[in-house]
Amino acid sequence: MAILRGEQGAVQFDAAGSSNATIVGTRSWTLNITKETLDTTSQQIAGDANAGFRTFVGSFVSGSGTVELVYDPDATGQAAFIEDVVTPEDPADATFELFTTGTTSGTDSVSFKGIITSMDIGSTAGDLVIATCNFVTSGAITSNLE
Repeated sequence: MAILRGEQGAVQFDAAGSSNATIVGTRSWTLNITKETLDTTSQQIAGDANAGFRTFVGSFVSGSGTVELVYDPDATGQAAFIEDVVTPEDPADATFELFTTGTTSGTDSVSFKGIITSMDIGSTAGDLVIATCNFVTSGAITSNLE
């Protein structure tokens, strides 16, 4: 059984969706994927195995999450990532790839197009400057978790 440590993860991003680059200084990431369900319960027929029980099928899938960065204005990829939140008519063409380990595209990762919906940055005396960006997915989510 392989044990993955958090420091093995990474985030790659490209605001224009052309060629992802690793965002240096990534501290953590989360991705929440939700599948809606549709109620397919019908009137019950005597002897039906589902009599008295609701039935469902899967429907729309969506995702949202957070990327936390140790802020460094000179770190590769950070500026484009953080500043994507100020794109008012965002066409959702930014590409994300979130890695559990390494940075080999299509391996141990989840990839999707999305929109950065908010960004918080804070500075506390005696602590690191941390930037947190929240995002939503747009379109297909491809899972390559192995």
